[in-house]
Amino acid sequence: MDFPPKKAEALVNRISEILKSRHETVAVTEAACGGLLSSYLVSVVGASEWFDGGTLVYSLKSRLKLSGWNSKDIENYTGPSDNVALRLARNLRLELGSTYTLSETGYASLMPNNPEASSKTGMVYFGISGPNRDLCQTYSTGNTDRCYNMQQFALKGLEFLLEELEDRQKDPEQHRTKKSKSREPDHPDSRCADSTR
Repeated sequence: MDFPPKKAEALVNRISEILKSRHETVAVTEAACGGLLSSYLVSVVGASEWFDGGTLVYSLKSRLKLSGWNSKDIENYTGPSDNVALRLARNLRLELGSTYTLSETGYASLMPNNPEASSKTGMVYFGISGPNRDLCQTYSTGNTDRCYNMQQFALKGLEFLLEELEDRQKDPEQHRTKKSKSREPDHPDSRCADSTR
């Protein structure tokens, strides 16, 4: 068995290189990936230098305990979204104090008893909370296979994180904005992007 996949290995090596060079850290909170993001990140030697850890918030119950949600949040929950992804990322950053936090929440497979959710199968939402700005991204695999989607979600999450790290390297000025603890997706410094396979 090849683990991690070559593509994931290349992404994580580059992420590791950038974070170590800047003495920065990252943490993740994941749902539909089921821990794959964390597994990929810790698969490289020396990950403890820059990986602070993460949470797996697969159920709403776990969000009450691990993500700063309250009963009202659970009551009003309507499914994965940009808002949910950003909130998960922000809450984890407040908890762990990591330089960056990456979150994902999505629809990995069909749900026979929920046609509305099933229509979104293959859709995933990512959030990044960083020192100066928050971002979100929506991605669709166009596929209904659960295992395929989980792997693609994890790879896309790594790509999203790497893009943000490299953007900061290329243009530090654009990152020197106000801190973004309370930004919503429509805030000018909380950019959300859609992409498809």
